[in-house]
Amino acid sequence: MPNDKIVVRAEDVPFFVEEMSKNEKPCVGLTGEDLFKEFTLKKQTNLVIKQKIPWIDKNALFGKPTICLLGKTQLKENSTIAINSKYTNIAKSYLKNKKLKKYYFSGCTETAFEKGIADFVIDIVYSGKSAKKAGLEVIDKIFESNIVLLEVRK
Repeated sequence: MPNDKIVVRAEDVPFFVEEMSKNEKPCVGLTGEDLFKEFTLKKQTNLVIKQKIPWIDKNALFGKPTICLLGKTQLKENSTIAINSKYTNIAKSYLKNKKLKKYYFSGCTETAFEKGIADFVIDIVYSGKSAKKAGLEVIDKIFESNIVLLEVRK
């Protein structure tokens, strides 16, 4: 069996592992647990976590990447929230039936807060520097992410 390695964006790894396995090309993939969670909330899959590798980094605010609710006060109904579109389904699951005006961005969620477009933000926090610079505080930790090795369930 060839030992080919392909490099794709981390959020695309689950898709590639699943599709390549359908074509009888056995493979595994390495990605963030947050991105795999988002993938599994989007669709049913035969992918499973073969191994979880702890993400430990003293430079990270929580020791690892963490999806957070950011703002200045507690979340209130009818507020506006800027959500990183990479985490659409995690955010929907977290927010459940709250009545909020939601904006989805590919980036710049902190800018939406800074410019008064949004009262709150849901995005990944690593060092916390950009959140702090934008005047945001962590209100709640939604999902802590480790590194995961994925394979198709046998």
